[in-house]
This record gives sequence, structure tokens and C-alpha cells, in this order.
Amino acid sequence: MLRRFGFGRSSSLEVTLTKPNVKLEDLFDDSDQLLQEVHLQNPRLISFLRQPAVLSQLVNYIVSERIIPSVPLTSHTNNNNSNNNHSNGTKKTNTIGKAENHQYKTSKDEGKNKKIINNNHSANQHVYVACEILAAGIPALMDGLVYAHPELLTVLWAILDQQCKLTPRQLAGFCKVNGILLQRRTGDMVHFIESHKDIVTKWLHHIFGYHGGGVPYLSDLLIALVQSDSLPEGSGIGQWLADHGLLTLLVDRLQPHLEPLNHEIAQQMLCDIIFSSHISSPLISELTSLVTMKRLAGYMLDLTAPHASNVLICGTGILRGLRQYSEKIIGMSLDDPTKMFYYALQIFTERFGDLMNLLDTPRSCKAEKDQRLGLERLSILELLMELLYCASVTTSEKGIQLGIEYRKAVIEHKALTRCVDLFFAFPYNNVLHNTVYSLIRDILIREPPRPVILTNNELIIEILVEGRLMERILDAYEAVRQRKESFGYMGHLALLSGDIQHALDDIYHPDLRDYMVQHDQSNDLLDRWLIHYTLLCEEMKEKMVYNNESIFWSVGRYQEQLDETATRIYNEESEVTARQQQEEEVVAIESGSNI
Repeated sequence: MLRRFGFGRSSSLEVTLTKPNVKLEDLFDDSDQLLQEVHLQNPRLISFLRQPAVLSQLVNYIVSERIIPSVPLTSHTNNNNSNNNHSNGTKKTNTIGKAENHQYKTSKDEGKNKKIINNNHSANQHVYVACEILAAGIPALMDGLVYAHPELLTVLWAILDQQCKLTPRQLAGFCKVNGILLQRRTGDMVHFIESHKDIVTKWLHHIFGYHGGGVPYLSDLLIALVQSDSLPEGSGIGQWLADHGLLTLLVDRLQPHLEPLNHEIAQQMLCDIIFSSHISSPLISELTSLVTMKRLAGYMLDLTAPHASNVLICGTGILRGLRQYSEKIIGMSLDDPTKMFYYALQIFTERFGDLMNLLDTPRSCKAEKDQRLGLERLSILELLMELLYCASVTTSEKGIQLGIEYRKAVIEHKALTRCVDLFFAFPYNNVLHNTVYSLIRDILIREPPRPVILTNNELIIEILVEGRLMERILDAYEAVRQRKESFGYMGHLALLSGDIQHALDDIYHPDLRDYMVQHDQSNDLLDRWLIHYTLLCEEMKEKMVYNNESIFWSVGRYQEQLDETATRIYNEESEVTARQQQEEEVVAIESGSNI
């Protein structure tokens, strides 16, 4: 640090730089000191590195990396053994001569191998140092690449023209350097990328090619480019990426005949694009368009392709990302964020029958006796939940109508009844129970905008009457009391019992009790339910104990305990503070008397 102000002794690097005809390789002998001086922005060193020839050499180290394959030191062992096998029965004189000759060859080969390893290590070290220099964020070097010698930037990006697999060191170096340039010289990098029309295709080729060899390096750099669209310097790059087929190419990777790895990478990248995009992004608009949603639904519900079930799982993840994105931007724009669900609701309402067929007979369970639940069914349940949320939050006239049509399809195909059937069919699958519980709870406790007149077209009726949820809960508890054994879903049934009671007492469903009485075939369902709920509350009182006191599970009682605890802690702290003040006063008085 003192050398920057003219103090301190000259380092070996300074001495090297003063020599005539100094070469870049001469500075690589002490790479640690070189990188330290780069970050300190040593004026003489930066002046040397910014020269066109030196900058070109640094770029070429990254682009044309050639790792020399190392030869195993034991490569001659097998030859040794084979020679020994063939030498059985030969004369001793020949054996001695061959041994001397073999010893000479072995020592010579070992020397070659050591030389190869040393060269390989040096090449790797040079690539690493070159990457660190260019990615150090030095203004003079960045300006040299972007402004003074943009042809070097073209050489750097020509790495994507290679048809062979890029090495991890090449990918890491390329993305690290360009990541810094995109961050510090955003506008210029955006203009450079926009000047190459076919760069998106090449970019994705190296991301998906060679079993996802470009992940996470190139994919992260692409997401950073998408994020720059929210900056003034990078405004418009999102539209440019959309115009040059980024979303189309990514959705194409979800085709069900491709390997599952393609689907998983495409899902991850699409979700990253969703969360990296700003409000009213053209990429989001294209992703939620009618054409894209129709293609996505077609891939997800394909019945003949070998990997269609994996596409359904990944497609559900994409729709979940859209829902989470809409929650994130609600209130941040005057534009209605729920409009992105219009076409998704329309397409999946039209294909709802196909979706239910897969719920009954999933493609992943090909054998007739295969009674597993499977990830495909779980994904269908999650998809039903996401789409039901989308149908509930739409506010415009068009969205409300699409939402009504989706609810009609749910009721027509008895989707909720099928969900309840699966819930009880797999008594120890807690992942399934969580999903179905979330779906049902959202229907039971979601408050409609005004009191509604209950009809057969209401989802809550589909659950309680057609799905016989209350009867099934009562039967499950009766089975537990008789057999004295529990099922894995009993905790969820306790929670559902509270939600059903909330719905029965809800002012938004004032006619629910009367409707249940009219359609109760046993004529005593509500009476048995009241007994069950009362016993359940008593059991919970006994099980939930705090501070040797039984606490009811209501929110009000729990809040009272929290308030009492907070008050007690506050009083204890006040007493401690008062005691400390008294002690300090006593000490002060004693000190004064001694003086």
C-alpha cells in the first residue's frame, strides 16, 4: 500500500516491469503478488496490462484453453507384465539386457510424464490468473475491452461458436469476466449482445448440450442479462430476448420426447426468468400468452411420449412460479397482475377431463397392480390448487368469467371428491395430506366478497356433501377409538375439523347449516359432528399444556399467554434496572463521603 504513495521497497514485480521487452509470462511466476498488485491498481502494472497485445493474450488464455492430457504413470506396468510373460524360457543374458533397457526407458518415460504434468499445471494456472485479472473490475482494463478494443470482446464471445464441449474453467472464466462487464458497463454490453442476432441460440446450445454442461455458469449469466432489463442502461433487452426466441427455445426444451434433464433445466431457467423480470416484462407476457400456454399444456398432457409425466411435474413448477410472482408484484403496478392467468385457466379448463384421467390412471404407473401415488399425481393435485388460486384472485370481468368456468369444470368432474378419496386412500403419505389439506382449507376459509346463496355449483358443497368429508372424518375417529391405532392423517383431520366448524359458523355462508340438514341422509350428521368437535376440543385442552396450565387452542387464549409472559419479562427487567440504579447511587454516595 505504501508503494502507491512512493514509499517502501520495490517488489520483484516492479523490478520485472522495469526490464525491457517484458513478457506476460514473466509476471506469472509469482501469481499471488501479481493479483495483489492488480487489485491495488499498480499504475505501472495496469499500463502494461492495458496494452492491446497483452489484453489479447489474456483473452486468448480463456478462449483457447488447451489442457494437455496427463499420461498415467502406471501406463507401462501392463507392458511390463506382458513382456515378463513372453520372456519366460529365455536366456538369462537376454533377461539382464532387457532389464537394463527397460530401466532406461522407464526413467525416460517418467521424466516425460512429469514434464507433461508440469506443463498442464502451468497452463491451468495461466488461465486462472488471466480470468482473475480481467474480472478484477479495473476500469482501465474494462474500458480497453469495451471501448478501445471491442474486437477483443468479439474474440471472447466467439467461445460460444465452438461446437465442442467447453471446459468448466473456460465457462467459469468467460462468465466471470462478462458478469463483471455486464454489471459495470451495462449499456455497452447490452448493445454488444444485441448486435449478435444468433447469440441466443448459441448460448442455449452450450447450456443444454453435453448433459447440461453450461449449468450453472451460462445460465446464471443469462439471468443476469434478464435482470439488467430493469436498469435504465439495459432497458429493452427483455424485448430483444423475446423477439429472438428465448422463451420459445426454452419451452421447446419441455417437449416430452426429450430427456428429463432438458425439462428440469428449462423449468429452472424459466422460473429464474420469472422472478428476475420486472413488472409488465415482455418475457412474462410471452410466457403467459395463449400460444405458449397451449403448447405447455399439450406437452404436459401428452399420452404417448416417454417422458411426458416429467414434463407435467416441471410445468406445474412453472405455473407455481407464476403464481408466486403475481403475489410479489400485487400492489406494485396499476396493471392487474392476475391477467397472466387468463389463458392458463382457459386452456386447462378445456383440458380438465384429460387432467382427471391422468389423476385416475397416471402414466408413471404403467402396471395395473401398481398402486403407488407417484409424483405425477402429486403434481396434478398441486396444479389443481394453483389453478384454483388463480381462479379466485382474478378481478377483471374476463378473469372472473374464466374463474367461474374453471370452478364449473372442477365440480363437473368431481375433482375435489377425487382429491378426498386419495387423501384417505394413502393414510401414511404426509406429502399428499399436506397438499390436499391446503387445497381444501383454501376453499373452506376463503371469504367470498359477500354472503352467497348455496347451490350445487359451490365448491364448499362439493367437499362437504359430494365428498362426504364430515362423515369420513367421523368414521376415521371412530375407527381409531375402536382399533386403538392411529393413521398418518389424524393431525390433518384435526385441523380440517376446525376449518369445517369455522365454515359452519361463518357469516358468509349463513345457509350452510340448513343446506347440510336438507341433504343429510342420516338425519343426525350435525349432531354427531357437534359431539365430535366438543370431544376434540377437550382432547386438545388436555394435550396442550404450557407452564403446568392447560391452554385451549384458540388464538385469543394463546395471545393472552403471550401478553402475560411479555408483561412478566418487562416487570422483571424493570426490577433489575431499578436495583442497579440503587446500587450505583450507593456507590456514588460512598465515593463522595470518602473524598
